[in-house]
Amino acid sequence: MGAVDGDVCLSFFHVQWSSVDGAFIARSDQYPGLVARDEWSSLAAVDGLIDLIEQQRWQRHSSGRPAA
Repeated sequence: MGAVDGDVCLSFFHVQWSSVDGAFIARSDQYPGLVARDEWSSLAAVDGLIDLIEQQRWQRHSSGRPAA
């Protein structure tokens, strides 16, 4: 799975509690360099991961444009 019309589609992601970080940790094998943390909610950690993916994709897209 990938991105369709700007939406993020994750075929698989991991969320686990980290006692060292005191937070839920969300990550995806599709985006190995991105990790999101939330100390209160596993869903918020996944939302944070999706936000990071969208930011990364936006930066890659905008960096490919010629300067105005």
